[in-house]
Amino acid sequence: MKRFVSGCAHSRRGWWLGLGLAVALLGGCAAPGGRGNYAGSAPGAQPTKADKSARIRLELAEGYYQRGQPDVALGEIQHALAKDPQYVPAYTMQALIYMSLGQNDQAESSFRKALSLGPDNPDTLHNYGWFLCSRRRYQESFRMFRRALAVQGYRNVERTDLAFGVCQYRAGDLAGAEKTLRDGFALDPASPAVSTNLAMVQYLQREYSQAMFYIGRVNASSNASAQTLWLGVLIARKADDSAKATLWSQQLIQKFPDSREAIAAQQGQYDDSILLPH
Repeated sequence: MKRFVSGCAHSRRGWWLGLGLAVALLGGCAAPGGRGNYAGSAPGAQPTKADKSARIRLELAEGYYQRGQPDVALGEIQHALAKDPQYVPAYTMQALIYMSLGQNDQAESSFRKALSLGPDNPDTLHNYGWFLCSRRRYQESFRMFRRALAVQGYRNVERTDLAFGVCQYRAGDLAGAEKTLRDGFALDPASPAVSTNLAMVQYLQREYSQAMFYIGRVNASSNASAQTLWLGVLIARKADDSAKATLWSQQLIQKFPDSREAIAAQQGQYDDSILLPH
């Protein structure tokens, strides 16, 4: 059965739990280098020359990584850490790259190093939480997300709400997932990922009228996809809204004719267990 996933800012494709992502920054992950977090510096302190050099190296690493050159990116991370051995964002980025390569022991080591230097860095806490979630270490991941959300001044709360809600879903806590995703929606009602995952959780809890509201927002926008239209069809059928079910089926077939969702709709296979979320 297909699940839905939350995605990162770097990829619009990764909204659904269980769909493969082309990048390692999973579950709404933060790129760690763009926030000006200089480990070891007092709040408000001017960055040193080493800090600036480390940040430049980290930006290069992010660029190489996004171009599919993780080995080169790791080399730039090493240069950044040579300039500033306590640069928390560099260890976080290193962990994410190792995670993308399936080198989970190295990834965890880098996350732990980052947290030993910056225990309240919300980006590190968020990304480590997603790493733990991906390893099905759910209770540990929840602790990381809660710690991130508790950081004063954290500016990406909605991103962590999304990842946290997705992980609660994966752990089987649908009620908890709905509450967390509602919190995320309150902060970022324009997020298609939040609306889609919230609609999916409500669908699974048979809250069809509420689910219609959230998936309808996505399907009425440019963010509609074969998956969101298919979820909309499933919800509309359960809600006895034949007009919306017909509309979204037609859009699915017209816009994504080669998708397996469109093929299932054409064949009337609305109970296909391969396509149904769970």
